[in-house]
This record gives sequence, structure tokens and C-alpha cells, in this order.
Amino acid sequence: MSKILITGPNGFIGANIVRAALAKGYEVKAFVRQTSNLQTIQDLPIDFAYGDLREIESIHKALDDCNYIIHNGAIYLFLAKWFWADSKKIKAMYDVNVRATDKLLELAKDIGIKKVVYTSSESAIGMPPEGSIGDEKLFATKEELPGHYKRSKYLGELVALKWNKKGLPICTVLPTTPMGPYDIKPTPTGRIVMDFMNGKMPGFVDTTLNVVHVKDVAMAHVLAIENGKVGERYIAGNKNLTFRDLLRLIADVAGMKAPNFAIPMVLAKAFAFLDEFISCKIKHSDPKTPIESVASAMYRAFNCTKAWTELKMPKTNIRVAIRDQIDWFYENGYTKRK
Repeated sequence: MSKILITGPNGFIGANIVRAALAKGYEVKAFVRQTSNLQTIQDLPIDFAYGDLREIESIHKALDDCNYIIHNGAIYLFLAKWFWADSKKIKAMYDVNVRATDKLLELAKDIGIKKVVYTSSESAIGMPPEGSIGDEKLFATKEELPGHYKRSKYLGELVALKWNKKGLPICTVLPTTPMGPYDIKPTPTGRIVMDFMNGKMPGFVDTTLNVVHVKDVAMAHVLAIENGKVGERYIAGNKNLTFRDLLRLIADVAGMKAPNFAIPMVLAKAFAFLDEFISCKIKHSDPKTPIESVASAMYRAFNCTKAWTELKMPKTNIRVAIRDQIDWFYENGYTKRK
């Protein structure tokens, strides 16, 4: 039986990838840090390997009996900007998301790993100048990468494609905006649902995003092992929605009222600036609404046909994704109502 080493297995997408891999009959080895919270995967029939992506020796040991790698591990944070930016956190993000990826893929090539599936981000996709729907052919420009997380994932994918050209069998999966269970952190998207359910979503900004069930994203990674063409990119997404329509859909599923107040972008950015200043300079904590998250609220609509046809990625109804996320949040104490 083939075994997959999965990095970042205890996070939102990772915990779902582990389950998808098990469902497809693979053995799974989860690469985690000694201090990792394993709540989302602790009761699953998997092996564990302990280490750090920045410590290549620990990765080498973990790969000892593995045939494939799904490299999903990354630091996923929208970091504060301006003069209060934390240089240590910024360095750690590039160390993990870019430099450690480079070393991992070099090792994978040296020891003869059969195939690597790299988790990129829809952020690495460029949008056509006329504002139409994006696809895998386009790469993001500097202007489309407003913060360190997006830049680091873009650079990480370039590293993956570099090693593919050097002979490593690799393809990349680019998730759009996933929703569903095991969003333990929660992610920025999960926070939208959580804040909405807790009555902390007063309005919306005018933007468009692509929403997908996280289970479909996870299965796309596993299907890419068999069906993904080496050197290709696959956008793992489903439905393009305006942010207002997404909130209306969440409200309908939850039996609540959707906000009708459109928040001007200039006001949203001003609030984010104030939140960063108070959080970083006064409270010495991470901001809840960093400027990067607001700057990311741009038109992001995608054509996901390639993943559906080549990978055979499933397309679960978005209402199911929303219901699954609401249920998981409620059952785990994130929200006051279901």
C-alpha cells in the first residue's frame, strides 16, 4: 500500500486531506511539530512523524517509508504592516513557506519520491486586465500580492515549479476560499462565518470570491497524485459569489438575517489601520482585522473547470459547505448558535 507524507496535517485543509487520503486507501504519515495541536486528527488511524519544516534532518527521517508527499504545511497569517510590523514573524513566514519548501523538494528529488502535490493559493493566480475570470495560465503580479502571506505562497509555488523543471514529478493545487469542518484556527473565511453567527458582522465590502467545500479541496490534492499532470496547476474551487451573496447564503442556511450595509473600502481600510495600531502598539497582540486581509478583498473569480475535468474533483453544493462549517463551529464552542 502506498504511503503519503502530509505536511500541515492538523490545520483546516490538512485535516481534511488526511481524511481524503484515508478514504482513497492510502496510508498516511502526518508530519507535525512536537507542540502541535492535534485535536483535528488525533483519533485517526495514521502514523506521526515529529519535526520542523526548517529542520531538513527531521523531514528526511519522516520520508523514510513514504512514496508521495502532499506539501500543505505553511504559516498562514495575515501579518501587520507599517512601522509596527513584526520582523521575526515575517522572517519565519518566508523561512517556512519558501526556503523550507525549497529544501524539502530538493530532498524529495534526491531520494526519488514518486510525486509531490504542492498546496499553493488562489493568490498566486493573476486576474485578466479586463477584470474577467482568472485561470491557471496567469500568474499574479506584485500589485495583486498585498501582503507577506500571499507573496510567500506565490514564491513557494515558483520554487515548486523550479524543482519540477529539474526533474521532480510535481503538480500544484490552488485552493480558493474553502468552507467546512475542522477550521480550528479559524481561518479568515471561517472567521467570517463565526462572526456572522455571533452577531459581529455589521456589513459587507463590495468584492467577489470563489467558494468551495474544504472536503472537495482535500480530495483534489489526493486525486492529483493519480490524475494530476506533472508541472500543471489546478485551481481547486467551485462557485463565484459576491461577498454580499455569500452572506445572504450563510444567513439563509443559518435561518438568520443578512446585513444590508455596504461598507466603503476606504472605511474598511481605515478600520483595519486603527485595529493594527491598537492591537500591535497598545495591546501587543495580533490584529483581528489586519490591513492585508482588507487589501485582499478584491475581485477574485475563477474558472475551475481544469480541476473538475482532469483531477475529477467533486463539486459539493456550497450550502452543504456552509452547514458543515456552522455545525462544526457550534459543536466545538466557536459560536453561540447553530
